[in-house]
Amino acid sequence: MKTFNCAIIEDSITQRKLLEQLIAKSKHLKLIHAASANAETLKEINKSKIDLLFLDIEMPDMNGFEFLSGLTIQPQVIITSHDQKYALEAFDFNVTDFLLKPYSTDRFEAAITKAIDKVKSAKKKQPESKLVVKHNLKQVELNVHAILYIEALGDYVKVVTEERNYVILSTMSAFNDRLEADKFIRIHKSYIVNLKMVERYNHEFIEIQNKKIPISRAKIVELDQLLNCLD
Repeated sequence: MKTFNCAIIEDSITQRKLLEQLIAKSKHLKLIHAASANAETLKEINKSKIDLLFLDIEMPDMNGFEFLSGLTIQPQVIITSHDQKYALEAFDFNVTDFLLKPYSTDRFEAAITKAIDKVKSAKKKQPESKLVVKHNLKQVELNVHAILYIEALGDYVKVVTEERNYVILSTMSAFNDRLEADKFIRIHKSYIVNLKMVERYNHEFIEIQNKKIPISRAKIVELDQLLNCLD
């Protein structure tokens, strides 16, 4: 099951613990960071890969709106506050939801459901990723998301898509470097696979459209982790 990374920015240790307990009970969320707002925390959050941020407003070193203004990433943001007066300004920042403390478990669940739906929707709206390659002496554009797998062919690689195959002059390492690391994995010295296209797998091979592709023992754990992070 897909889990979504989240962080808590809250100066009250009691409120932070309450949120941590709710997150721990959720099968959809994984907490990766919890702290009060300050410049160092902001720097850490901007380096992280979070989908969802729980953010208090009134904090001593940096308030929630200052923290929001400093974000360079775009997680779904759920404001948690004791004061309703911040709600209007919060939504000016296009936050996902506003939880007025104390809030119920049902209200918490409704907020994270809304946030998760928005994360999924945003991912679906991402434009197609194009890769320019030379095939049969011509430059062609490949839709990266349509690739099923890549197979080594000596000094060439064969890129297999649902519509056709492309034979490209390249090493596997060089081609792998052009792909998104969280979308593709080199599971064997001769194969790179699109994680989204994996239909079934065990610890010996994966299957993509009836093609059985061997898995290197060294890649089993990484493959498990990446597949568990997909929708």
